[in-house]
Amino acid sequence: MMRRRTHLAWGTVFSVLVPLLAAPAAAQPPVKRLSDINARLAAMHAPYRLEKVEWLTDSGQVGQVVFFDDRGNRQSDSHWVPFDPDRGGFGDIATLIDGVEGATTNGLTEAETTAAIERGLQTWEDVTCSTIPITNFGSFPFDLGVVQFLTGFGGAFAVLADVTFAGFLPVAFFDLTFPPSGANVMAGTFTFVFFDGSGNPTDINNDGKADTSFRETYFNDAKVWAIDGNIDVETVALHETGHGLSQEHYGKLHLTQSNGKFHFSPRAVMNAGYTGVQQVLTGSDNAGHCGIWSGWPNE
Repeated sequence: MMRRRTHLAWGTVFSVLVPLLAAPAAAQPPVKRLSDINARLAAMHAPYRLEKVEWLTDSGQVGQVVFFDDRGNRQSDSHWVPFDPDRGGFGDIATLIDGVEGATTNGLTEAETTAAIERGLQTWEDVTCSTIPITNFGSFPFDLGVVQFLTGFGGAFAVLADVTFAGFLPVAFFDLTFPPSGANVMAGTFTFVFFDGSGNPTDINNDGKADTSFRETYFNDAKVWAIDGNIDVETVALHETGHGLSQEHYGKLHLTQSNGKFHFSPRAVMNAGYTGVQQVLTGSDNAGHCGIWSGWPNE
């Protein structure tokens, strides 16, 4: 397993990755549930485990008067540790975009989706209360993704960034990782945390949260993706980047049955359901971000 090293030349990275990528993904038997991923990681003596999966749904999953209702402090129960030696001792959050699975079936190019993802990254970095440096390495010409590797959908057993946008995958991947059906899942972010030799999550800075190892985001290629239209890549990427930066879902959407109108409390990028193009952070989104990052790296 290769850990992230921002000072490595890409030529060195290539030489490490090529043998990994040469191994056929079919060598990994299919998992039946997400817990199988952790069993497999334990057998491989990996220093991390899958902690949680967060996803954004489309309106196809809406079937109740209350569509989503998420409250709390907007913060994940795991977080990055500044200068974590297990992440290479860096004070930034490094991001990488899979350049092999960046094009969509409905015709968007890898360049278009990469640019949309990068705009979402920049939006979070521009929040003025935050001192977090996001180092974006851009598009990478290899098929990346630990989750897809472990589930037989390609990828590689290599971690080169803190947050990896691992591409647009077929609905079969989402059916497997979001049972019983991934049809209504637009995108999902997988969080991995470090584990010690006794099989427990680590908390080396004693902040009461598990130490995040890395996160991976996948987009459902069965959706009809668009740039600045429904379903908008930038909007979904902006939401998933919020998860990548340790923010949880927040807000409520409900229906007034007497007039058939939807109401948001509040409408925000970090709502659990997709509600149309939304490329600007709201007060709720900013508050969640600032509550997590305003003290970095001295928190």
